[in-house]
Amino acid sequence: MDINTDKIKELADLAIEKNLAELIVQDGEKSVTIKLPGHAPQHVMHAVPPAMPVPAPINLPVSQALPIDKAPPVDERLIKITSPMVGTFYAAPSPDSPPYVSVGQSVSKGQVVCIIEAMKMMNELESEISGKVVKIMVENAQPVEFGQPLILVEPA
Repeated sequence: MDINTDKIKELADLAIEKNLAELIVQDGEKSVTIKLPGHAPQHVMHAVPPAMPVPAPINLPVSQALPIDKAPPVDERLIKITSPMVGTFYAAPSPDSPPYVSVGQSVSKGQVVCIIEAMKMMNELESEISGKVVKIMVENAQPVEFGQPLILVEPA
């Protein structure tokens, strides 16, 4: 799980918004626990299936608990298709459908390359350039932030 301080703040805001006393997010051996004193739980949210054991939280400052992501350098000639909003990235129109684009595939200007779901609205994202898909930088159903690079395209 790659979590940076912005993602932790987003999780804390979610816990406040939902009036949660505690929010635990775990991926493998890494976990983040957010506890809000004085908040009575009204909803139970499980980011981990209940059958999985949750390790005891480690009380470290945020700067020591999780490394901050450092993106590898990107080829200057590649164009980034970025998320126009905060939401969830979907590579295909439905779970049973093939993805809109895949690595090595050519795309045309105006071609739909993915969907960003925001507030239960499905927003098709179109390519602003023609070229070849070099890399898809996010996983299907992954939360994305405004301006986050989603797909790298080598211009035609």
